[in-house]
Amino acid sequence: MRLLPVLLAGLVGAGLALAVRALPGGWVRYVPGSPTAAAYLVLENPGPKPLKLLGAESPVAGRISLHTTLRDGSVLSMRSVEAFDLPAKGRLELKPGGNHLMLEALKRPLKLGEKVTLVLRFSDGSQLKLELPVEMR
Repeated sequence: MRLLPVLLAGLVGAGLALAVRALPGGWVRYVPGSPTAAAYLVLENPGPKPLKLLGAESPVAGRISLHTTLRDGSVLSMRSVEAFDLPAKGRLELKPGGNHLMLEALKRPLKLGEKVTLVLRFSDGSQLKLELPVEMR
């Protein structure tokens, strides 16, 4: 039943079109004392047209950027990107060591177990509002 509110939230910005939805299991990494945090989730696009995830916002962060993790031998680095592709009838996985959302300039320390509100923005003008728990993994 947890998907229903997320799906309905997506419908707000998308009219009656098939809406992007977040699958269960998304989370925000808890890092005590850090001015940043990373968010991970899986998005599903049931529609017939590809979309792009363009950005996000949250009341707990000054800004949210889209990042990808690059590996050069044994060295990992992150790079900011303009958008993530969300294929038609496909999924976008944001996960540790890969694509993710960086919550930057946190306005306050995050608390283990709290829920962080995010609003995701897509290339078709739709938005998806969701809450992700803060977890230590």
